[in-house]
Amino acid sequence: MKPIGMKENILLTATELITKNGIKNTSLADIAKAVDISKGTLYYHYSSKDDLICDIANMHLEIITNTVLDCVQGVESKNPKDQMINLILKNISSIEDRGRVHMYILCEAITGNDTLKEQIKIKYVEWRETLKNEILKSGTKDSESLSFLLVSIVDGLVVQGLFKTEKIPFENIANFLVNNWC
Repeated sequence: MKPIGMKENILLTATELITKNGIKNTSLADIAKAVDISKGTLYYHYSSKDDLICDIANMHLEIITNTVLDCVQGVESKNPKDQMINLILKNISSIEDRGRVHMYILCEAITGNDTLKEQIKIKYVEWRETLKNEILKSGTKDSESLSFLLVSIVDGLVVQGLFKTEKIPFENIANFLVNNWC
C-alpha cells in the first residue's frame, strides 16, 4: 500500500471535516489542527481555502465520474440499456456516502465560487455526454433526453438519500424507466 502524502492527508481530512461541518463552518485553522500541522505548512500546499475546495471537488467529481463510467462502459447484454440504467441507479447508493460533500460543493458553486462552478459544469457535460453515447449504442432513439433525465435522477436520488426518510427502491425505479421510457 502506497504511503499517504501530506497533500493527500490534507485533502482527506478536509473532506471529512467539510462533510461533518460544511464548507462555511470549516476553517483552514480547523484543517491544520486536525492534520496536526501548522497553518504555514497548510499554506505551503494550499494558498487559499478556495484552492483546497477545488481539489476536494476534483477528487469528489472524479470518484463520481468513475462510478458513472463503470456503469456504462462494457455493458454487454441483450438489453444493454436495461442493464446500464439498473447499474447507474444501483451505484447511486455507492456514492450516497459522498452525498453531503456533493451537496456542499454544489452549494458553494451556486453561491459564488465561479471557478468551482466551471469545474462542475465541465464534469456534468462529461457525464451526460458519456451516458448519451452509451445509450445511443443501445439503440434508444432519444439518447440525449434520456442522458439528461438520468443525470437529474442521480442528483435527485442523492438528495433524497441524504434525508433518509425512506428506503429508495433503486431497482424498481430502474425497471420503471426501462419499461416505460426506453
